[in-house]
Amino acid sequence: MIIKIKESFSSDYISRKAGEVLRNKILTAVESRTELVLDFEGIVIASTSFFDEGIAKLGSEISPEMFKKFITIKNINKNDQKVLEQVSSFRKFNMTDSHRWRICPIGEHWV
Repeated sequence: MIIKIKESFSSDYISRKAGEVLRNKILTAVESRTELVLDFEGIVIASTSFFDEGIAKLGSEISPEMFKKFITIKNINKNDQKVLEQVSSFRKFNMTDSHRWRICPIGEHWV
């Protein structure tokens, strides 16, 4: 399954509420053991609130290994990647040790 952030969150991609919606979609995918691609193509989020609520807060609900197994982050802006890493680190959800930033979805070749 693919979530195109630009389309799915076109009306709100900066608030905690939008982040909560994203987090719930991620948790649903992990619970159902469905691979999920978060595609950030064509958008710059630049919101700690969205990333904190949407992804970093997952650290209290799933392990980094589960995140790595089922979630792929694709086409994320380099500055957004840094923000995401910082807020995740603050919440002790260290994705960088166990999650490579993928360019291709799971099952496709690495570029």
